[in-house]
Amino acid sequence: MRSLYFDRGEYLKAFHIKLEQQEVRSKYRLQAFIGASRLQSPQQIINSGLAVGKSKAEIVGEIEAASGRSRDIKEISKRIGTPACKLTIVHGQSGVGKSSIIQSWLVPALQLTTFEARDILPVLLQSYHDWARDCGQCLQAGIERLKAVSLSGAIDTPKAILQQLRLNEERNLLTVLIFDQFEEFFFTYRERSSRQELYNFLAECLNQISDLKIILSLREDYLFYLFEFNRATNLSIIDNDILSKQNCYYLGNFSIADAKIVLQTLTERSQVDLSEGLVNALVEDLAGEVREVRPIELQIVGTQLEKRQITRLSEYQQLGSQAKLKLVEEFLDEVIADCGKENKDIAEVVLYLLTDENNTRPQKNFAELAANLGIKLVELELVLEMVVKSGLVLEVPITPKRYQLVHDYLVPFIRKWKNAKLLETSDKLKEVKAISQTAEELTEDCQLLLAQAEAKLKELNAKAEAELKELNDKVEAKLKELNARLTIILATILSISLIVALIIMEVVWQQLNRA
Repeated sequence: MRSLYFDRGEYLKAFHIKLEQQEVRSKYRLQAFIGASRLQSPQQIINSGLAVGKSKAEIVGEIEAASGRSRDIKEISKRIGTPACKLTIVHGQSGVGKSSIIQSWLVPALQLTTFEARDILPVLLQSYHDWARDCGQCLQAGIERLKAVSLSGAIDTPKAILQQLRLNEERNLLTVLIFDQFEEFFFTYRERSSRQELYNFLAECLNQISDLKIILSLREDYLFYLFEFNRATNLSIIDNDILSKQNCYYLGNFSIADAKIVLQTLTERSQVDLSEGLVNALVEDLAGEVREVRPIELQIVGTQLEKRQITRLSEYQQLGSQAKLKLVEEFLDEVIADCGKENKDIAEVVLYLLTDENNTRPQKNFAELAANLGIKLVELELVLEMVVKSGLVLEVPITPKRYQLVHDYLVPFIRKWKNAKLLETSDKLKEVKAISQTAEELTEDCQLLLAQAEAKLKELNAKAEAELKELNDKVEAKLKELNARLTIILATILSISLIVALIIMEVVWQQLNRA
């Protein structure tokens, strides 16, 4: 059915069937890897645990084990339960899985955890264009869910949020504010003056609200931004030392030993039988010179191996010395191919536009992408929906919606991957856009000339009608004048004729009398 839809050019329907197939394979553990997508929420584990009457602690233990990051989730959870740990800064390189762990595993685990008879309310913030509004909405939804209450009034200012956080202490709630991808805040608010409001809010949270914890998650190459936060506010509660070892938690890549364990866990759960030789060779290739394995790279390469049904070392070796690079490029090619032959160039340029020369992944809204591409909106909508659902691009839930590449790790690949072709395609699209714009301008000129011609014709018609009327009036006047003259002439002739007749009659009469 999927092939039939694809051959008919109904790419979106074909893609939805592909997603349904992947979901079924993942649900029934027939698929080990997820590609570039973020780890999904362990809802199946939670539902299964509740259905058989397991305790919350047992379910949390299963969530931690299934994540592949059991130690990290336990350590971060432990910090939340430690009164002295008010602030936790989770940092690491791009692609190590910070967002996946926080969003898909830590938050669900916290929702099932209690500390000293207090429920935990995690409030997750992922976008910073209107951080106060988004934070307030998440906070309100969490309170209403946990306490089965309905809060009146908007919570969309720092003052209103602080008021609710203080009330949470009375509700016996331990609130955990989680700021994921916190580096995005500094990209959004580029001036220090515009960042001060959040600095003040966080400082007041830390210094004045006891039953509250804050987690900041960001790439380690942006940690230096936090020095500004440290200088701009009074953080006496943490000794004005925001980047102390007590506050920071490093989330790194997998060690070689850990990567092998993760591969074993993933393949055992999905019944994919990778030989020991292949696992050892794969981990060695992924580790490279740094002797560490990026989680996202493991997932992408693993996905392609699974699709190719490569389970033995000899099969893997047939890919050549650049097997890892080949498999990552193959993954990107497949995402592009799903968009269809007609949309291939557009999809490639969209991914390229979601990167920049600094090897970061800027957020762009629909209008910005459309302006650069100059294509029909329906084509761009199709491409965006498919790259988002493939897991390659994130749809940031703000107004207007913005789009962002899922991992910085992919940026160099996309910028180098067929770079010349991408630039050529971009130039072609720009050329098409220019031609289209020229055609539109010519159409407008033609329409203007046509309107001018119609106006001139109308003017000439009006002028001709006026002149014709004037001529008719003159002819009618002349005819009237001629008629009047003719009438006078006829009357004169008639009068003369009568006079002559009378004279003749008089003469005849006189002659008759004489006779």
